Amino acid sequence: MKLVAVSLDTLRADRLSCLGHPRGLTPNLDRFAAEGALFSRAFASDIPTQPSHTALFTGRYGASSEIVSHFHPPAQLDESVAWMPSMLQAAGRPTAAVDHLFVMKDWFIRGYDDYIVPPGRSRSPATMINDLAFPWIEEHAADDFFLFLHYWDPHIPYVPPAPYRERYTSGSAWRKDPGIEQRIRARPSYPLFKRNLYDHLDRLPNLDYVADLYDAEVAYLDAELGRLFDHLAQLGILDDTLVVLFGDHGEVMTEHDAWFDHTGLYDSVVHVPLILRCPSVVPVVRVDALVELVDVLPTVLEALDLPVLDGLDGRSLYPVMAGERDGHRDAVMLSECTWQAARGIRTAHWKYIRTLDHGIYPGPPTELYDLDADPAEQRNVVAEYPEVAARLEHQLDDWLAERLGGRPDPMLEVIAEGLPAVRRLEAVIEEDAKLDRSGDLIDLNGVDADVPDEASSDDEAGTGMRIA
Repeated sequence: MKLVAVSLDTLRADRLSCLGHPRGLTPNLDRFAAEGALFSRAFASDIPTQPSHTALFTGRYGASSEIVSHFHPPAQLDESVAWMPSMLQAAGRPTAAVDHLFVMKDWFIRGYDDYIVPPGRSRSPATMINDLAFPWIEEHAADDFFLFLHYWDPHIPYVPPAPYRERYTSGSAWRKDPGIEQRIRARPSYPLFKRNLYDHLDRLPNLDYVADLYDAEVAYLDAELGRLFDHLAQLGILDDTLVVLFGDHGEVMTEHDAWFDHTGLYDSVVHVPLILRCPSVVPVVRVDALVELVDVLPTVLEALDLPVLDGLDGRSLYPVMAGERDGHRDAVMLSECTWQAARGIRTAHWKYIRTLDHGIYPGPPTELYDLDADPAEQRNVVAEYPEVAARLEHQLDDWLAERLGGRPDPMLEVIAEGLPAVRRLEAVIEEDAKLDRSGDLIDLNGVDADVPDEASSDDEAGTGMRIA
């Protein structure tokens, strides 16, 4: 049996039609979910991109692996930590990735025979990812391979191709909000997001237009995923392939302070898609239990009949998929440490968030949300339910102490160094000030809170860079 792990970067779970979105953005993902296991309440334990992918490939929370932040330069994943690609490579499988993460942190190349870096700076569109992946799939169609595909759509800057842009922005493109520029400029992240998002847009008539561009990106990504599924089917290997589709985190639109970014431990950011499909090993089922991305590794190992390691934070999803039990976790644990430093705990009914450093986004030190009454998490009720907040805080403290086992908290180390995204914003503000003083043109292309200047290939011909 083959394995294809598919990362859908920045895809909110609530944009899937099979999870209730009304715009019909995801017919291919919906079809795939109907043929496999759909997890309706899957959560990313550690956000954003680097810690989230690390948690999935290690089956360990960031508090266990010490990878809690994105772009924290001293961070390094210990060589002794089990890593899914390395485990599959050691089991004799050909392994490959089409991905950019290695140029950010070197542990992302571990375990691959072939590591194909898409061309250009940081993010390549889904069409390019497929065009690089298909020849490798064809070459290894007779093998029990492992392939990791990292699709960056719908990450900013939200530049969907035609006809998706026109189809999904037709209702908002020409509706002018006269105060839009003032509102955007007032955002604390504006100097950075001007370059990473707003300068890339053909127009900026209103906030709904930006959100519609995100939806158009989702629809475009779904079409390219359809191409991937069809290609596997045409090669006759689709039903012999365990496909794991997951989101690493979601995206705030304008529900909370961090517009068009992925910070804040709200469901718009931490609730992610998770779909598994392989007729021979995955039942057709919808699972409504609370699950986390750390649960993927032990599930994959069980599916491939490989030893499940001791010491993982993740738990196999097979018992809940098979209906042997209704629940999987009483609570999911949440962490972020890039724009803000916070941890949280989410149950079926409550969300508790404790923030150690708010970065550029002011807010209360603790938040509590009654998810039954307030699923959008708009009303902090920590003062109304102090006993619930205290119980969840105690549970969070016990969980953290168990993960750390007496080691220093890596989140505190990041805070002491300075939150990485805030430091990047400060660098952009300083560059802007230099430009204002000197009048010289400063090249700031590629300065990104998610992807650095280094995340690029020297190959601009469209063929990608292959690292053997």
